[in-house]
Amino acid sequence: MRNHHYHLYISTSISSLVIILLLSACNFPTRAETTEAPVGYIYTAAAHTVQVQLTQVSKPPVTSEDPTNTAAPQITPSSPIYTQTATSPPKKTAAPSDACNIAEFVTDVTVPDDTRLPPGEAFEKTWRLKNVGKCEWTPEYAIVFIGDNVLDAPASVQLTTDSVPSGQTIDVTVTLEAPQTPGKYRQNFKLADETGDQFGMGSDGTKPFWAQIRVGDQSGIVYDFLAEAPQAEWKSGAGDTLNTDVTFGGADDRPEGAAKFKEGVQLENGSISGKLLLTRPKQVTDGVIAGFFPEYQVEDGDRLIARIGFLADANGECVVGRVVFQIAYKEGDTIYSLGEWRKNCDATLMPVNLNLGGLKGKQVQFIFLVKSDGPSEDDWAIWNSPRIER
Repeated sequence: MRNHHYHLYISTSISSLVIILLLSACNFPTRAETTEAPVGYIYTAAAHTVQVQLTQVSKPPVTSEDPTNTAAPQITPSSPIYTQTATSPPKKTAAPSDACNIAEFVTDVTVPDDTRLPPGEAFEKTWRLKNVGKCEWTPEYAIVFIGDNVLDAPASVQLTTDSVPSGQTIDVTVTLEAPQTPGKYRQNFKLADETGDQFGMGSDGTKPFWAQIRVGDQSGIVYDFLAEAPQAEWKSGAGDTLNTDVTFGGADDRPEGAAKFKEGVQLENGSISGKLLLTRPKQVTDGVIAGFFPEYQVEDGDRLIARIGFLADANGECVVGRVVFQIAYKEGDTIYSLGEWRKNCDATLMPVNLNLGGLKGKQVQFIFLVKSDGPSEDDWAIWNSPRIER
């Protein structure tokens, strides 16, 4: 028999705060494309009020509040739930001592990633870069685009009219233009020295920096969690710790847990699925798995929609699985709870429908988490059609 007592990890209110923070990199080469990939450190969040409503569709999440109450939940602080025990904080990899030309991204000054622009609109993209090589950048240095020229970038732009010694920063600007066709676009750039040799970011100076925009108003599905799942950072652990990297894909029954696609499988309600996301916790008592998705800028009218539940077993049955599903979002260095749903394998799928209107204009990272209640061997937890619609 399973232990039906839920640990302190899960609050009885949808306003509880999930304090799970994995250090993740910025929206530039300091992301997973460098040696400074996130390693999963946890911090305590501050108290905030989050204007996000949970619409009860059929089976509501377990809560001590009136499920018909649509008032925005009050987020309250709590102690850290997860601790990191596996590694020490990531350190920046120093450039080789003999590296002449190498750059480091500092920040976006204008037009952060996924800014939405009208079709055909001209805009100026500015980055703040730091010279971390041993050679001085001179007026003969330039910014050049690489790959397809999707944002109508000039062939080259003078980097500076002065000089940028090693260790100093500079703001660099390029004038670009949004395409006429709605969609998501990214234009990569590097720097070039006086001989035309190109260089960029990272310890070896090979990584590009970029401008990334979204064009036009969009309706329907504007963020598909299935499409983004392979790019998410997946971690697993047990109890109060996330300390194991999980590679997306692979075998279903890996001891560290699994995050992968499944298709054409039978669900607990008897239906045969289309493509869905399986998130099986680490195969230990009170195992947990969490996925940190690529950032998204929330717009007016956005709703996060999904159905959650379990795979059926080989006999088409499902009676043992018991987990807590959680959805949260990370803004800056703080994680906020959007909702939690206790679910046992009871032959039904549970709808999720979150109004994200209170997050309008915010650049956030959504987090999907599943935690076992007791043994985890039967916790084949799935997210069916998780997406953001507008």
